[in-house]
Amino acid sequence: MGFSDNYKLDVYACESRAIAQNRPKEYTLIVHTGNVILITPAIALVVFAMVVLLLGVIASKRPDKGLDHWFPTQYAAPALTAAVLAFSGAVIWMSLRLVGKTEQAIINGARTDVPAVGLFVTAGGHAQLTVDPFAAIISFAAIAGTLIVMLLSLHHFGEHQIHKAEYYSLLMLATAAASFAAASSDLIAIYLSIEFLSLTSYILAAFAKTDRRSAEAGLKYFLYGAACSAVMLYGMSILFGITGGSTSLSAIAAGFAHGKVALTGAGWVAIMFTLVGMGFKLALVPFHFWAPDTYEGAPTPVTAFLSVVSKAAGLAVIIRFLTVVATPSDAGSLSWYWILVVLTALSMLYGNLVAIWQRNIKRMLAYSSIAQVGYMMVGVLAAMHTFTRAGSAFGIPNASVRAEVAGDSVPMDIQGVLIYVLAYLFMNLGAFAVVIAVGKRMKSDAIDSYAGLMKHAPFYAAALAVFLFSLAGVPPTAGFLGKLFVFGSAIKVGSPELVVLAILGVVNSVISAYYYLNVVRLMFSAPCEQDVKICGSTAVNAAIVVTLVMTLALTVFAKPVSELTAQAVYAHNPVHVISPGP
Repeated sequence: MGFSDNYKLDVYACESRAIAQNRPKEYTLIVHTGNVILITPAIALVVFAMVVLLLGVIASKRPDKGLDHWFPTQYAAPALTAAVLAFSGAVIWMSLRLVGKTEQAIINGARTDVPAVGLFVTAGGHAQLTVDPFAAIISFAAIAGTLIVMLLSLHHFGEHQIHKAEYYSLLMLATAAASFAAASSDLIAIYLSIEFLSLTSYILAAFAKTDRRSAEAGLKYFLYGAACSAVMLYGMSILFGITGGSTSLSAIAAGFAHGKVALTGAGWVAIMFTLVGMGFKLALVPFHFWAPDTYEGAPTPVTAFLSVVSKAAGLAVIIRFLTVVATPSDAGSLSWYWILVVLTALSMLYGNLVAIWQRNIKRMLAYSSIAQVGYMMVGVLAAMHTFTRAGSAFGIPNASVRAEVAGDSVPMDIQGVLIYVLAYLFMNLGAFAVVIAVGKRMKSDAIDSYAGLMKHAPFYAAALAVFLFSLAGVPPTAGFLGKLFVFGSAIKVGSPELVVLAILGVVNSVISAYYYLNVVRLMFSAPCEQDVKICGSTAVNAAIVVTLVMTLALTVFAKPVSELTAQAVYAHNPVHVISPGP
């Protein structure tokens, strides 16, 4: 039997008809489940979130005694998440072995070749989830980011946090949603995962109920998110209608490629409306208005979560959508490609220029994150040239983020985006870790409160300096490595607009150095206003050490990291077929 035959789903069992006709029972398989092990990390997060929630309910009856004393939820959640993180690393290895291979399955009585990384495959070989190496790496980054956020939460909220079980279970559920979003290759799966992530994020942003700013942050996030979600759903419904009534990305891509549907007015509206919801998750200009107020008002660990995990999920969705569906022909001939070029340039410029005037470090990092998304989008736009396909990759319906390349040439586009996501994960969370440690002690998030930090907290000052240098793209930090690959991919494609974007990215990196280095100047040169000793908890110190080491280590291990990411998204070999066996 094939490796996933045990997971095939018998939906219709025609037993009564078989008995009446005196013949053996017939089973019709309408869904091929695939290798469910690939999506186990997301399922485990949901299960563990329920466990943490139940533990909290039971422990709340006897606070600081019994179960809450021996197995407190604020420690149980990080421990369980760490176990899931280890398994998600194994899933990356498994997906690398399976990607590019096919498996034969009998669906609706017909023998069908299906991608080995596809889950819940319907008639025609269209998968609802595609856990390719790209999705596995994004999922790993999301889970790692959440684990670091949990460590930051231990310091920010303290041991006696109110509703701590609910808080940590929401973080785990949001991370599961991000993992599902990274693997979603069906419009319904994309919408449900994004909405699941959004709803949990709304609650987390407004979690500090006694803080009016947190309530305002949650409300603004919810109102703007609801509007963008409605627009995206409308775009998806149009896509469903104009491409033959299918929700699968590979089927929609085939509908786009075999006709001129993409060039019609309805096709343009469908693509643009769908991109609105995805742009909201990325805080891409002009869908960024929620970000500054939400980042400032939400609890700082939640702000860190939104800046990394939520963005990683949105980036994964928009990359899969653009490379599978929205690039049916040469990218330069598509109107939405040029619109995205303009939005990318605006995101870099607007984010950096407005960040200069900020006096609150959380708002500064909010506008910084808008610019950082602009940098990543340069690599995504370069990929639209590399990943132009006719709705079907490797000869079968396929929604994998994976392109065939000639010879040993590596385009560097999605590879660079993955590297940038990993770099951004560590340098941004590291910066927020220092912000949490300093902000809690100084009772302020004002940039001026960092004056003289080097004198009373040299470790935090030095660490924050490294993270800010990395965000600015100064070598030899991880941020420099990410920008090198992303901007290099644009120049390698050679299209004039991408070369301009790459140059604009370098110029904006120089602009960003002004406000990043202003914080460094205050920490090392400005006189200290308060003689306060800052000493963080073990949890926040551990988070800072881990992120600091990784921010520097990514450049040291640039070769294996680049090889892994290149192997994840580029193929040089023909497809292998896995026989289902007797």
